[in-house]
Amino acid sequence: MSDLKTELGFQDCWSDLSNGRSVRSPASGCFSTGTKDASGQGGDGMRDSSAASSAQGRTVQVGSAVPSISAADKARLARVVRGAPEVMVKVSKPAKMDKHGNPVQVNRQTEGVRVSAHLEYISRNGKIELETSQGDRLSGKSATTALFAEWMQNHDEDRANGLATDRTRITTSIVLSMPGNTNASAVKDAVRALAEQEFGGRHDYVMALHTDTKHPHVHLTVRTVGHDGVKLNLRKADLQQLRDTFAAKLRQRGIEAESTPRSARGVTRRGERTPVYKIRQRGEVVTVDKAKRREVRRDVADHGGRIPDQSWDGAIVARRNRVMNTYTAAAAVLAQSSDPEDRALAKDVERFSRSLTDVMTERAELARDMASVRSASRSDSSERGAMDLSRFSAAPGARLGHFPFESDGAFPAQC
Repeated sequence: MSDLKTELGFQDCWSDLSNGRSVRSPASGCFSTGTKDASGQGGDGMRDSSAASSAQGRTVQVGSAVPSISAADKARLARVVRGAPEVMVKVSKPAKMDKHGNPVQVNRQTEGVRVSAHLEYISRNGKIELETSQGDRLSGKSATTALFAEWMQNHDEDRANGLATDRTRITTSIVLSMPGNTNASAVKDAVRALAEQEFGGRHDYVMALHTDTKHPHVHLTVRTVGHDGVKLNLRKADLQQLRDTFAAKLRQRGIEAESTPRSARGVTRRGERTPVYKIRQRGEVVTVDKAKRREVRRDVADHGGRIPDQSWDGAIVARRNRVMNTYTAAAAVLAQSSDPEDRALAKDVERFSRSLTDVMTERAELARDMASVRSASRSDSSERGAMDLSRFSAAPGARLGHFPFESDGAFPAQC
């Protein structure tokens, strides 16, 4: 057997990027997806491992290069297959419409109103302590008002110096969250460490811990224009790096956490947007749900009772196949290890890989549910028809075709 070894890569599972390039956003730090941090885990596997990609999707062959798996990747693989809690990082986008449905014009006045309302919200009108990038603790409404006045003054100076315009957002709002059974103090400590690492010395920011919802979460509000005049512009890769960093900071504090993409966990659908989630939590009707059902109903009707394929359906299946192949290859490598822990992990990984067969999209699920409703309606109609037929059997001239439930063929399509 050859002694040549290559490292099995997991870029198809744990990264949304196609390669290990660095993501440079000077205002938000220099996020690198190709380096390791001090713990040797940087990005937890988000590094260039193209040399090992040829080992994916097949069993290990005797006489060929022997793939290996790094200790960091083994640790992450174990967390993934046992379902470690996933961190959530979202950037809150400012509303484009006001409460009356009118477009919001971005200027100094509207931005001032938005930032003032946001600071009042995250501080719960001064009842929740705010912590600044300088480590100051602010309590009370007057302290929150003073912070707002300071940030507005800094924004006006940036405008005067040509570093900002009337259309420049004053702040960028980030929400970092964990499941409800997570220690809230540890969550805040992890966010504090993340903010210092990624924004410290470059941007002013303030953070607030909320524990009055199902999930402990921290609002991290960052001034968009940095001390060097560079504007914060978080991209998709930056958000993934923030997730990786947040998860790593939590693990350093003894909190089990992961930051894998949805596809690595067998999740097909995106999470709900925050406004939709809040509406649903209040038990109110979500308008977008009705629109989705109408669209699916129309597509099914136009395509002979079947939901038509979309361009992204094939991409979902292809990505899932790559993920499953990577996990299968990892299981094969681990199964040949002399370490019993590796062999036990191989069985867990193989079992996890076999569970990743569901690629049903939200559209397909809606179509399936509608079909179930139609089937149940037809079954119910048949039962009621038999009952009513016996009731009318003595009535002269009674005919089955006069029963409304049989002739109302449009009813299922209107569900």
